[in-house]
Amino acid sequence: MGLKICAFVLMLGLRFSVCEACQPSGCGGVCDSIPEKGQYYIPEMKKKPVKYWTCTGVISVGNRNSVNETEPTQGLQYHLMCQSLAGLTNRAVEEGKSEVAVWLYDHGEKASYKLSKQALEDMNIREHGVRNGLDLACKNYKQADGVKPQLKDLFDGYVLTDVRNNPESGIVASVASHVYNSIIVDVRDREYYEKAGYVLKYDATRKTTLDAWREFKNKCSNDALVLMPVQTGELREFAIKNNLFVLNLNKRQGSPCSGQNTALLDEVLAWLKPNAPVYGWEQGVGEDQFVARISRSGHPMIPCDWSYNHSLTALLYTERQQPVLAKVIDPQLIDYSKKRNYVSFFLSDGDNIQWMMQDFASRYYNVPEAGKVKMGYGLPVSTLAMMAPVQLGNLINQQERSCSILEMLGGGYYYVDTYSQNNNRSANLKIAAGRLSSHMRRYNVRLLAVMAMDVKSPAAKEAYQAYVDANDHLEGIIAVQYSPYAGGKGDIFWFTNKAGYDIPVITVKYSIWDRTHKREGSPAFVASRLKENAQDESFSAVCVHAWSRFEEGTYGAAAAWQCAERLDEGFEVVSMQELVWRLRMRRQPGQTRKYLETVEK
Repeated sequence: MGLKICAFVLMLGLRFSVCEACQPSGCGGVCDSIPEKGQYYIPEMKKKPVKYWTCTGVISVGNRNSVNETEPTQGLQYHLMCQSLAGLTNRAVEEGKSEVAVWLYDHGEKASYKLSKQALEDMNIREHGVRNGLDLACKNYKQADGVKPQLKDLFDGYVLTDVRNNPESGIVASVASHVYNSIIVDVRDREYYEKAGYVLKYDATRKTTLDAWREFKNKCSNDALVLMPVQTGELREFAIKNNLFVLNLNKRQGSPCSGQNTALLDEVLAWLKPNAPVYGWEQGVGEDQFVARISRSGHPMIPCDWSYNHSLTALLYTERQQPVLAKVIDPQLIDYSKKRNYVSFFLSDGDNIQWMMQDFASRYYNVPEAGKVKMGYGLPVSTLAMMAPVQLGNLINQQERSCSILEMLGGGYYYVDTYSQNNNRSANLKIAAGRLSSHMRRYNVRLLAVMAMDVKSPAAKEAYQAYVDANDHLEGIIAVQYSPYAGGKGDIFWFTNKAGYDIPVITVKYSIWDRTHKREGSPAFVASRLKENAQDESFSAVCVHAWSRFEEGTYGAAAAWQCAERLDEGFEVVSMQELVWRLRMRRQPGQTRKYLETVEK
């Protein structure tokens, strides 16, 4: 679609957005920023440090969550200490008590973290030095360049854990750390830290997560929640810096039969502010044990259990939205006269923040098969824009022009038909849709992928209408069912936006997945089913399960290509955006032509 440039174009690097005045045509223009309408809701570090320490030996160490290590710079004991050190230090910066932050270093850092770290340098925040956590916690450092780099004076003492004998003590300590302004120390290392001058402020060795809730509920922010397994250290920096409660579902690592905090989870979810995000993940249980509960309570789940440094990757994110627009096709250039069995492939699991921060781009996104099949890629546009804006800009910049970008799952992971069914659903659904709309318009993302327990249910249709009502820039919705993903059987529903245009909701017809189901299977299986059901003209959305492997270890776009190669001349593989426009022209030719006449050429 030809770009119409609005009057108030901003210089590169400043905030911009898709112009409100250009709706409903969705011109993709660039103009002054979209007004604040509550779309920024992820905790944000608003105070810029002058310098930062790089803390080593944490992230890439394979035993970082092991409880059986004996060295003081190894295992979960060290990991929790470093996470608490970083969280408290970064909170001290926010409170004006320090000018030096802490960055947890991943040896051989992924490109996304290098970019986010470089962004600190671009903001004139300089690295002061590289040290391990023991040195940063215990050694003295002289003032340099007018900045006091010493950290241990920022802390009041230590919180004691016994992660080997009481797994929940690490969870309790993650909350007590921000309450008592104290680093986390395990019984294994207690003597070392006491020799360095630390004093005990809270003993968590025999405490449970329920104890932490009873003692510290009133000292925690209900803006968000961190949900993580007991035997992990990830996300503790983020939780501590933002005074969040931390909760585990399984009381022992990956062992539901050892007891769960299910009732406590329900209580905490009810305590959170409406639509407050839940960060992390749980292991060893089905999603119905936690994502479904979180969804019903009216909260989006943000899968990010293996990501790091979010206080600093999200630093001043409201001011650092990236000057990039997703590439879109010009629907005026489509030859609508021909008829084919049109097929479009898109990749699952694009809501996963940690995946976006790790190997998504190198292994799934920048691959030669992507352009061949005009692959659709779901990205967590709205959440990544807040948690790591520079990485979102990086991914959009790398977009293959023939591939479509979709906002994946609507601002986190939840089921649109159950969202907030326990509490004020209509109002909360409207808020979620409004937040999402602002981010999609800013980055010129025209397609939305959502997930529902039943994509055909009245509740799902209520949600589709809410998204359409909130965003006249939206061109189409792809609906995935949990589970099977293809439970909608390719059915298509229509919803009218406020400008009077009909917007399609296309359910997944088949899934490429390494399991057997009548609508899910290998690339060859899906190709055979498509050919069996060929017509004069048809429109099929095919979801490619990201974690499935097929012939010769292929996955992602390569698996889609294996399917596409098996289709005959009666088929044509198109981008998801083209599929939507062809469908709109087929269903509403007069209306669609009228719409296209309003688009600037």
